[in-house]
Amino acid sequence: MEIPPGLIDTAAILRTGVGTDALHRAFKAGQLVRLRRGFYVRTNDWISATPAQRFAWSTAAIARSVSGAVLCGQTAAWAIGLPTLGDPQCVELATSLPGRSGIRKSPFVVLGTDKAAREAREVRSYPLQYRLKQVHEPVRHGEFLSLGLVETTLDIMATRSLSQALVVADGAARKLHKAGRMPADASLWSLQDIRDGIRALPHASAAARAERAASLASPLSESVGESYSRAVFEFLGFEQPVLQRTFADREGFIGRTDCWWPNPGVVGEFDGKGKYVQAALRGGITAEEAVYREKIRKDRIRSLGHGFVRWRWADLQNPDRLRAKLLAAGIRSR
Repeated sequence: MEIPPGLIDTAAILRTGVGTDALHRAFKAGQLVRLRRGFYVRTNDWISATPAQRFAWSTAAIARSVSGAVLCGQTAAWAIGLPTLGDPQCVELATSLPGRSGIRKSPFVVLGTDKAAREAREVRSYPLQYRLKQVHEPVRHGEFLSLGLVETTLDIMATRSLSQALVVADGAARKLHKAGRMPADASLWSLQDIRDGIRALPHASAAARAERAASLASPLSESVGESYSRAVFEFLGFEQPVLQRTFADREGFIGRTDCWWPNPGVVGEFDGKGKYVQAALRGGITAEEAVYREKIRKDRIRSLGHGFVRWRWADLQNPDRLRAKLLAAGIRSR
C-alpha cells in the first residue's frame, strides 16, 4: 500500500545532506506531531487526515524504525490490500520471542498548548502490538514485509469476530478468484491450503471460528457492507442469500442484486451511502440521477413479483432493527 504524502522521515532528510534543526524547532513550537523518534507529521495535517491516513503514517513509521519488521493481522491485511471492517486499532508486528509479545504504548507526542496541539492530542494514535507468530516466508508489499495472503486470512478468521473475519475472507476470496485459484461459485473452504491451515490450528474453538468464516467467504461479495451484512444474517439465524443474482424483464437487463432469497422470492440490497455521494461509484452521473435510476431499477424488479428489502450501516449495527426489516419482507429465520 502507498503511504500518503505528509510523513516526514528525518533519516531520509539527513541522507540528502540537509540538517534537521528547523524541523526540531517546528516540533518544539507545536507545528509538528512526533509519531516515533525521527518521524513527524505536520500538526494540521494530522488533525485533518482520515483515520486510514493516520494509520498508514503510523505503520510506515514503525516499520521503518523496527529492524526486520513483519506485519501481521489486520495490519498485514491493510498492506496486502484486503478490506477490513473499520480501521485497525494498532499496528501489529510478528515476533518469535514470547517475552516480546504484547502492546507498547504509543510514543506519539505533540508539544504546545494552542488549539491545534490540543486537537492533535485528542486524535487517537496507534500503539504497536507484537504478536507471537512463526514467520516462514514474509511477502513484500511495496516497502513492507508481511505474512502472506493465506496466512493473514487464516489468522484473522481464527482470532476475530465473524463480522471482521468475513470482510477480510471475502476480500481474500476475490483476490484468489482473480488469480485463478478458485471459481466464483466456491468458498474459501474449497481450497486445500485453507483447510490444512484451519486443521493445524492448536485450539478447537479457533478452528471452528475459522471454518465458519471460510465456509461463508465468497468472491461474489463485492463490498465491506455486503460482507458485514452476511455475517449479521448468520448471527441472526437467517439463510444465506444467493449473491449477485441477475434480473431481466421484457425491456431487457435490469441489473445484479446484492442478495436474493429464492424462497420467498425477495431481493435484498445493502444501501451504502457511497454509491450516491462518491463520484467514482456513480459512474459519471449526478447523485440525483443515481437515486432516480435506483428507484426505476427497484420498481422493475418489484414488477416481476419479487419482494424488496434495503438496509444501511445503522441497521447492521443494530441487528434487531435488521431482523425486523427482513421478517417484514417475508424472509424467515432458520
